[in-house]
Amino acid sequence: MMISRKPLWQAIVLAGSCVAAQAATAQSTPIWSDEFNGERLDRSIWSFNTGGDGNGNGELQYYTASHDNVYLENGSLIIEAKREAYEGKEFTSGRIHTNGRFGFRYGTIEARIKLPDLADGLWPAFWMMGNNFGIDGWPKSGEWDILEAGYKAAIDAGTVNHAVSGALHWWHESGDWSDWLQADAAADIETPFNLNDDFHTYKMDWTPEQVTMYVDDIEFFNMDITDPNMSEFRDNPAHIILNMAVGGWNFVELTEPSQITASFPAKMAVDYVRLYENNYTEIHRAEDTLASGTYGISTETTPVFSELNWGDNTNLYIWNNMTTATTAPSEGSSALAYDIAPGDWWGMGLLHKDQNLRNYKHGYLHFDMKTESVEPITIGLSSTSGGDGSVTLAAGGDQFGLERTGEWTHVAIPMAEFGGVDFETIKQLFSMSGPAPAEAMNLAVDNIYLTESVELDAPEFGAFGIYTETPEHRDAGDFAFGVNGDLFIWDDTLALQPDGILEGNGSLHVDSTGKGWYGMGLTAREGFNLTAFDNPNGMLHFSMKTTSNAEFKVGMKSGSVDDIGQLWVDFAPGADPYGFSRDGQWHEIVIPMSEVSLDVDLSDVRQVFQLLGVGEIEGLAIDDVYLSGGEQATQSGNNGEVVNRAPQAAIKTSVTHGGAPLTVDFDASASTDVNGDELTYVWDFGDGSLGSGATVTHEYQTEGSYEVIVSVSDGELEDTTTNYVIVDGSHSSGKSAKRGLGFGHHSEEDHD
Repeated sequence: MMISRKPLWQAIVLAGSCVAAQAATAQSTPIWSDEFNGERLDRSIWSFNTGGDGNGNGELQYYTASHDNVYLENGSLIIEAKREAYEGKEFTSGRIHTNGRFGFRYGTIEARIKLPDLADGLWPAFWMMGNNFGIDGWPKSGEWDILEAGYKAAIDAGTVNHAVSGALHWWHESGDWSDWLQADAAADIETPFNLNDDFHTYKMDWTPEQVTMYVDDIEFFNMDITDPNMSEFRDNPAHIILNMAVGGWNFVELTEPSQITASFPAKMAVDYVRLYENNYTEIHRAEDTLASGTYGISTETTPVFSELNWGDNTNLYIWNNMTTATTAPSEGSSALAYDIAPGDWWGMGLLHKDQNLRNYKHGYLHFDMKTESVEPITIGLSSTSGGDGSVTLAAGGDQFGLERTGEWTHVAIPMAEFGGVDFETIKQLFSMSGPAPAEAMNLAVDNIYLTESVELDAPEFGAFGIYTETPEHRDAGDFAFGVNGDLFIWDDTLALQPDGILEGNGSLHVDSTGKGWYGMGLTAREGFNLTAFDNPNGMLHFSMKTTSNAEFKVGMKSGSVDDIGQLWVDFAPGADPYGFSRDGQWHEIVIPMSEVSLDVDLSDVRQVFQLLGVGEIEGLAIDDVYLSGGEQATQSGNNGEVVNRAPQAAIKTSVTHGGAPLTVDFDASASTDVNGDELTYVWDFGDGSLGSGATVTHEYQTEGSYEVIVSVSDGELEDTTTNYVIVDGSHSSGKSAKRGLGFGHHSEEDHD
């Protein structure tokens, strides 16, 4: 289902190539499931793939994240395909996945599904891909197709509504499977019943040795996966995907909308998805392992609670025109320093396994930077299930703390500035790039880390003012122009007019500027938690007037990923909703927030009000925009475990030499622990005696040279440092010139 391919049918062991009547092993209680019994799709488990690029198969639909295409109804998930014009396509549908949120390795996965009438052109699927897709791509991620239906051979045979295909796809390293090493193995089953008449179960057993697939417990696919070339099916957990495509040159082999004869709207209903364990099952739930606190990317001394594992397939790539240089680090023992030649673009970036950084989407990216160059520097993030986001430190500018002085300065960029990123599947935590510099430049970065999300403003118990001056419409707080948010007119497509005011001193009275489209948004600098309005009394209010016959839409947007969390309400002459009339008079529009929340995640609203249209418009005025019916807001919690770092031991001695008997005070209280753990101290005085405690006193009776060692422990990790005491009558007692912090550590002068 993932990508373009011509199926390669190989003569391999497919025990179920004929229908086997033997039922699968009975299962007991699932260890994980989604029963789809709520009011909305669980966004902590599922997210959306959106777009209309055909997914490498020439598919004809545009996948949306709209509740018109994906919703819950009567205890089932519904994926609904429609024949409608949208973003240059003639069909819409839905595709959801659990990548970054839930995955597993080994077990029995089962879904109970009722398909629509597929004849002809519909392509429903229940399938999986490996969680390494972001770093390794397809087909090295592996693909498990548990249910695919609607394929060309069944269309030609007239059996499309009772034929199912199952398949595996992988990268066959030996080079003898196909021309470009992609390998496919597939089997199909013709059932005696129509798949659109009722619900049926589609199941896959997965162990380290084999993959077996079933329809209603009838086995039809079995494959040995112990071949070394099939490591995709053993090395990584996988995530679940559900979708319904329309057409395509692959599989369905119907490439024109006119060839699609299936009835619309077409609904794929999923009663449940359940996972049962076997002896090898591993579950990967995001909530069990979410990073929290300060997150280290490339830092040695900053206290962190979580960190990127550089030993787990993390690589730093120099893309172009960067030569490693040396510089004194801002902290620790090393920094990333580069010389960049003039005349060519430059860039570098980390690539690693997907990281779920849900708790950092409103945090900050921190790093130290050193440069004198005035050239633009673009800092980037990239995600597997979203897009890329970037912030450009403009040419010659000092932004987010950067000072181009040739000295280390600290930079802190709000993560909210990196638009388009799915923070649950981050595959590139840090990159730098820029255009060809006019002259040679040097650039160094160090101490790269993230700090956790700030708490979003959460108005509650009243009304929240978005664009209003009426006191009772903002008694729970307001948008706070210039502080919490700003008005952005997109690409200068609108001009504000001074008249057309309903209340207060101004309104959003706009004319388009002749660019063929127009848009604007009231955009939060971080975001707003508007969950207080997610109740039956919560309402979005705005007043509007126009005599224009232009079509337009108003909206609200949550999250950072394009197309996801987006609500649009269409206004068109003769079909205007919510009682609006184009008579040049003010009309109040009231939209229940229960309708808004079907698409918008109210815990993280980025654009609280939007206007968008194609063509031109004149004389549209909007005023008195607010939310009413606020109750108590819901705050989301974080979890995570501290990454423990070893303490640093330090010794201060009252004297280092003197005659016998010599009494010495030892002080290790300058020892540090970046995690703030309580420390314990064990002393070896070098004469066979031991001691404990941060400060101790010891008397040496015999002349000699004594190596004194203190071991400092936080209960898990420890550090040691050494000092020397010389007991000799020829030496006079005195105060040490330096306070030793041990070999490999810093020293500093004592102060009287």
